[in-house]
Formats: sequence, structure tokens, C-alpha cells
Amino acid sequence: MELRKVAARALVAAVGIWLVASGCGGGGTGGRDITIDDPVQLSRTFEDGQTLKYKLKSAGEMAVAMQGYDRVANTQTEFRTTCSFSNAGTDEVNLAMRFDHAASSISFGDQVIVQESAAALRGKTLDVLLKPNGEVVSFSGMAGEAYFEEGVGQMALIIHSMFPVLPEEPVTIGYTWKDDLDIPDITSSTDRDFVGETTYTVAGFKEKYGISCVEVATVSTFEFEGRVEQQGEAWLMSGSGTGKGIVLFSMEDGLVIFSKSDTTMEFEGEGSTTAGAGASGTLSAGMTVQSTLELL
Repeated sequence: MELRKVAARALVAAVGIWLVASGCGGGGTGGRDITIDDPVQLSRTFEDGQTLKYKLKSAGEMAVAMQGYDRVANTQTEFRTTCSFSNAGTDEVNLAMRFDHAASSISFGDQVIVQESAAALRGKTLDVLLKPNGEVVSFSGMAGEAYFEEGVGQMALIIHSMFPVLPEEPVTIGYTWKDDLDIPDITSSTDRDFVGETTYTVAGFKEKYGISCVEVATVSTFEFEGRVEQQGEAWLMSGSGTGKGIVLFSMEDGLVIFSKSDTTMEFEGEGSTTAGAGASGTLSAGMTVQSTLELL
């Protein structure tokens, strides 16, 4: 029974690193194919007082091996946010991201664990400093939130998926550009790294919700490492992952209208409880995450 409890707690800590890498994904985005003959310039300009609402949903499955104790877990997460901009037109733009809705749960076997740390974000606002191209500079205001302490870069990746870096040149079918992932840690008490690269390739043009869009296929690779703390346990996590997918960018304002994502990752962990070295352990895991991001 004690082993089951420890394994469950380790599982929760490990699942805290679920990832939504920018544009990583698979499957179609829907919409009607359209023909665009001329190159399209994708550009995005933030304006003072501008507000955007996004919905993010993700579902994942993870297999964990912990010293001979194997488990399979399933995750469900949904965020709805209102993003408000100020200080636009400068070298650094202020983004206030309010969580209108936040929910996350993990289930394995007959057990369901509701992540209260995710639900605690409801009604709260995360302050983000962005470059005009969407690059995340820093975070403030919510570093003490347990949900961010438990994970590695997940919130930064959500923001990155909302405002990925756009190409400087006009695009046509087959045009490719790259975007480096170098995600700053949202907390101030840990030292965690998340680095990688996304390659974007224009696949075609679509109309969705009456909006003309550039359809872009993506391939991402990434690595991460850092310290995860939860329920009196400290885990050193490291791993890597890949993703493929489709994103729809509005031709009018460069905003992400919709994206669908599949991400696969493998990671290892070493940790111990506050009870001492006798309670230490290791785990290895593989995880797949399917996500959608939609402008409301």
C-alpha cells in the first residue's frame, strides 16, 4: 500500500511537466481550402487595450516505470484565458494573462487525482513581458503558484504556442522558417531549462470561421531538465521530445486561429522525500500529448 502511495505521488510530480510545444501537432485543422496566388506577408502588431481569448485543451497518456512498479496514467487539462496588452509599440510589450478557467486531472486505474494547483489559477493573472515578435522575456506575479513550481516550462510553452515568431519575408507554399525554443523558467526558486527548435513549412491556405489563413506544418524537437517539487518530494527530471503538426495563421493579423498538436516525450527522474535517503527512488516514463489551441 505504501509503495502504491509513493508511486502515485511520483506520478503526479512527473505529470507536472506535460508540454505544449509551439505548433507541435498532428491531424487536420478543418476549414475550406482556398487558392492564394501571391506571396503572403504574415505580420502581427500588438495594440494598447487589445484583448484576445484563447482556449487550450490537452489530453495525454503516460507509462511510468518506478523500481519495478509500472503504471499508466491519463491526463486532461483545459485553460481558458483572456490576454490583455499594454505598452505596445515599444521594444517590450506587457501581456496580462487572466485565467478565466483552469482545470487538470490525472487518472490511473480506479484513482483520479484532481490537480488543485491548476484550479487555483482561476481568476488570477500572470504578467508576461514579450518582445513584439512574441518571444517571452520574463514572467511576474505568480511565481509562488504551486502549479508552476511542479512543472518544467509548461506555461511558457502555452504562451509560445499563442504567439510564435513569424517570418520576416512573404511566404508561399513550401516556404520554411525556424524558431528557437529557449523558455525562461516561470518560477524564481528553481533552475530549469527548456530548449529546442521548431521548423515551420507553409502547406497551403484555408478559410476557417470565415477567416483566410496560412496553413503551416510544423516539426519540433526539444530537451528539458530541472527540479520538480511536490508534496514533500523533490525530483530531478530530464528528457527530450518531438512533435509534428498544423497551425492556422490569420492572413490579416498573424494571430494563431487554431492549431492541433501531438507531442511525444521520454524522461527520467531521480528523487527523494523529506523522510530521507531511504525513501529515494528513480523513475522512467514515456508520454504522448494531444492538444488543441483555439482563438475564441
